[in-house]
Amino acid sequence: MEIAQQACRAAGRDPRVSVDAGAHMFPCTSFWQAERPGDLLISNGLATMGFALPAGIAAALHDPNRGALAFTGDGGLLMALGELATAAVLGVKLTVVVFNDATLSLIDIKTGGRDLPGGALGWPEADFAAAMRALGGIGLRATDAAGYRAALAEALAADGPALVDVRVDPGSYPAQIKALRG
Repeated sequence: MEIAQQACRAAGRDPRVSVDAGAHMFPCTSFWQAERPGDLLISNGLATMGFALPAGIAAALHDPNRGALAFTGDGGLLMALGELATAAVLGVKLTVVVFNDATLSLIDIKTGGRDLPGGALGWPEADFAAAMRALGGIGLRATDAAGYRAALAEALAADGPALVDVRVDPGSYPAQIKALRG
């Protein structure tokens, strides 16, 4: 939740926001203050992973002065990883915040304790900041609150695409979802 709340406070340049499906979707959509129609772009209904990055690029192209902020999980970003190159080539004013927990957290929560094979919902932790740098954008990594605040400020101040790879603990999601859903 703090990741979304910090971004809300820090994003004073009024970007449009796009959000992927996943456990991070609940705090991101709950804490973002949408002022106008189209301020918050989300794939509702079918809850599509991999939506936030291309939607963020489109929003930044649509209104370059506002730019965009894309909240994505690591699974969603893995599905659209090539779009980081698109963002870099186009030079869009886009900040990507990746909730990196090396698992499909929402799917894990929904399994309800079923006995699945080990590693069925996870993968080795990816370094998305390095991927962004390799593709021509600004890539930053954060492992604690202070590091996240500094990385977010740098990313939001950038004129082109920047990615903040935030290491998160998936253990907090079940309580957050329960609190938000009731």
